[in-house]
This record gives sequence, structure tokens and C-alpha cells, in this order.
Amino acid sequence: MRYKIFLGLSFALALMVSLLVHLPASWVWQQVPTVPGLSVTGISGTPWQGRASQVRWQQWNLGQVYWELSPWKLLTANAEFSVRLGQGSDLGLRGRGLVGADLSGLYAQNLLLSLPAQQAIQYARLPVPLNLGGNLELTVRDYRFAMPYCQSLDGGLVWSGASIGTPLGEVDPGQVLAELSCNDGQLAATANQASAQVSSEWQAGLTTDQRYNLNGWFKPGAELPSGLQEQLKWLGNPDANGRYPIRYSGRL
Repeated sequence: MRYKIFLGLSFALALMVSLLVHLPASWVWQQVPTVPGLSVTGISGTPWQGRASQVRWQQWNLGQVYWELSPWKLLTANAEFSVRLGQGSDLGLRGRGLVGADLSGLYAQNLLLSLPAQQAIQYARLPVPLNLGGNLELTVRDYRFAMPYCQSLDGGLVWSGASIGTPLGEVDPGQVLAELSCNDGQLAATANQASAQVSSEWQAGLTTDQRYNLNGWFKPGAELPSGLQEQLKWLGNPDANGRYPIRYSGRL
């Protein structure tokens, strides 16, 4: 009798484990509360390992996403995934890292993203046409989501192979480095660069209503293209250190 009870319990346990292991990821996603601006389609596999054929965040197509769940994190009420993304992205985006959800909400850690620089300005209304070369390489050390952008952010951005094409000549800014943070729900960046053509420091911000601002300074170098040097007279006089102010704002 005991053997039959044990056998029945073992069978029931095995069945439950099998159902859990093979649970469709598409069904699980249907149970997740909707995140405004996030669209996920073509889900296959299981919650433990699978893929989505397309992920969109607001107007941006992030391409395919592959994930693998860390089972040990579940013991702390934390669903953490190792992800790879970007294949098929209209933006040329590539990325990998850790994303997850716990009792406090969505988060990301050690996330690495790469994006062609030109793609980063395609939605901005710039006063002059610019062609940007190189790649933006984003490192997100720690991020916590809150509408519309963030609750907290610790990250860095490197613009490698940078070039700026303008109607009056091409600028080589050298390597551009920026530190990223989140202040009262607003994205903020502090950046600097230096080359023989130009050096600068600036701060940029993106508010919760999608308004952006840029403030700082730049100092022309001896090798700045002559076409651009001739235009400096329209900017007024530089300060005692030869720096010109940067102030620009707009809306995405």
C-alpha cells in the first residue's frame, strides 16, 4: 500500500516538474503585466531558455532576443535572465548582459550594448545635418526601471572611432567618454573629449516629457578644418580660456 502511495506521489511530482520545465514561454508572457511601450512577438521556447523574434521599445526595433533563466535566483523571488539581443534590429543594435525582475521591479546589470552613432541621432531635430561615424558602446553597470526611463542608473558610454561630418568639413573628436546617471527619473550624461581639432566638456539631459538639453563648452584646436574655423566669428568671443559655450535644447 505504501509502495503504491509512494509510486503515485513520485509520478505526480514528475508530472509537475515536466509541466514546469516545458511550460511555453508565450503563455507565461501573457500573464505578465503590460509594460507601456514594450512589444514582444514571436515567442518560442520555455521560460528557462527561449527566444523572441522581435522586441520593440516604443518606436525602436531591438531585433531578436535570446534568454536563459538562472534557476538559483528564483529562490530569492528574483527572475534573472542572461540575454543576447540585436539580430535583425533596424538600428544595428547588438547587446548582451543580465536583465531581471524582482519584488522592486525591472532591472539590468552588466549590460553591454553597441549601436552605430548615426542611428542615435536619427530622431533628433538638429539645426544642421550631421553624419556621425563610429560606434556607441554602452556599459550599464546597474539600472533600475521606472516610468518613463529610470529609477536609478550607473553606466558609461564610449564613442569609439568617432567622426562628425558637417557641410563645412569633417571633425575628428577623438574618443568621447561619458558617465550616465538617473536624477529624479531624468536621464543625465556628463561627457568629455579631446583631439588636435577640438576639445569639449558637456552635460546632457532627457526629461520625463522627452525634452533634451545640452550645456557645456568646446575649444577649437589648431587642426580644426578651415571651413569651421571661419564660422567661429558668428559665435561671439570665446572666454579667457578660448572656450565657446554650448547650449541646445529640443524635443524628441
